[in-house]
Amino acid sequence: MNAPSTLQERIQNAGLLAKVVPVEEAVKHVTDGNTVAISGFTKSGEPKTFFPALASHLAKTAPQTRITLLSGASLSEDVEGPMAPFIGKRGPYMSSSASRRRIHAGEMDFTDVHLSAFARNMMYGFYGDIDVAVVEVSRIRPNGSVILTSSVGVSAEALAKAKKIILEVNTSVPDYTGFHDIVLPTVHPHVGWPLPLLNVRDRIGNPYVEIDASKVVAVVESRTPDHPVPFKAANATDKRIAQNVVAFLMRCREQFQWGKRLPPIQSGVGNVANAIIGELYASPFQKIRFWTEVFQDGMLRYVEDDAKFEYASATAVSFSAEGRARFQQMFERCRERLVLRPMWLSNSPEIISRLFVIAMNTPIEVDIYGHVNSTHIDGSRIVNGLGGSGDFFRNAYLSIVHTPSVRKLKDGRTVSCVMPYVRHIDHTEHDIKCVVTEHGYALNMDIRSPKRRATDIIDQCAHPHFRPLLHAYLDMAGPGDEPRASDMKVLDAWWRDYDALCRNFPGESEAE
Repeated sequence: MNAPSTLQERIQNAGLLAKVVPVEEAVKHVTDGNTVAISGFTKSGEPKTFFPALASHLAKTAPQTRITLLSGASLSEDVEGPMAPFIGKRGPYMSSSASRRRIHAGEMDFTDVHLSAFARNMMYGFYGDIDVAVVEVSRIRPNGSVILTSSVGVSAEALAKAKKIILEVNTSVPDYTGFHDIVLPTVHPHVGWPLPLLNVRDRIGNPYVEIDASKVVAVVESRTPDHPVPFKAANATDKRIAQNVVAFLMRCREQFQWGKRLPPIQSGVGNVANAIIGELYASPFQKIRFWTEVFQDGMLRYVEDDAKFEYASATAVSFSAEGRARFQQMFERCRERLVLRPMWLSNSPEIISRLFVIAMNTPIEVDIYGHVNSTHIDGSRIVNGLGGSGDFFRNAYLSIVHTPSVRKLKDGRTVSCVMPYVRHIDHTEHDIKCVVTEHGYALNMDIRSPKRRATDIIDQCAHPHFRPLLHAYLDMAGPGDEPRASDMKVLDAWWRDYDALCRNFPGESEAE
């Protein structure tokens, strides 16, 4: 890994070196009503110096300021939390508790958008003008083009569309030259060529982002590394889910004659996802490829094993503190085996379909017919957002939704993650091929009625404590293709029985 550098070493363009200013001066370029597009995806590559300084500046000088904030995906609480009081509009994804509170209070407008579409919508002008782009970079090249850091997200689109550009040069991170494959989406009426990607390792763009240097109004230095992502070791439930996912893939291996080569894998973030990656490492599959959004802790061991791993494509790297230390030790090898792309490309329906990607993501809940809620607790309280799960589920070769069968709430109840109906639908039954919990898996791959599918999901995936009541719902729903109970008295009685089961769940749930 490269040692920390000086600002003069990282800025090779004299004109832009002359625009270096204290961050306290740079923040003055953001004013009330601005639309600000920034780098950052899953807490990686965000402007970690500029945004906290902007929050401090606004709190002291212009507390009534409200901006529109556009990013690739979630930012760390350290970055977004202090800014939340000054954000009037937010998209397309967030994980900030401060922003979440304002969204639920009606004080912040939040738009949840498929990530494959969001950057294109920016380029089309759907969100209006971009007043300021603030992007973290690891190097400014002699011709003024820039090398991004640990994420791409919407950075290239922000730099292309913004009226003003502020570059945050992070001298504490290594020089990421060679990691990126940058391509901008075409804009109507221009018709773009079909994306010429045939393999995970193919590159079709540039390793840098071209910018209009005349738009750069300030360059600031950052010495803050990415904030680590909290990581917990897999528990017994996570491991059983992972084993059932791999059991399903092994079944597909025999049925579809894959041999030892899996199609490329997309894996969501979190403990279950990392457990699955670990279980895959122990499987017979060889030369595994990842076509995914985030390259995370569980994938690092693959990079060291030529027999097990071929290549990975993502839009960000995101690690725990331990994972980041290991990534830094393996930095040069990762540069050879990993490419970071804009999220419109990492999540492209065209590429996901062409490469036969296997998509795997964790929702909040599923229902007995296979509909999935990934975003809203009790149908009304946003958690983070849809992210890229819809891009992958809708277009994947195989789409696998995996979840613990139950979760324990703060009020002491243990609720079922398999429900008669989800209270918010992000992914319909048509997009899901397999539902997996720690108890087993149920398929939606052949021609069969929703009621037969519901019986399988209840018997194979729901927790045994809740199965009789779920079967009771299916019986009382009556005839029809995908019946829903509509008698309010009957439904009220069912929910009372359900609440009693939640309060009398036997033993301790491992799920949170």
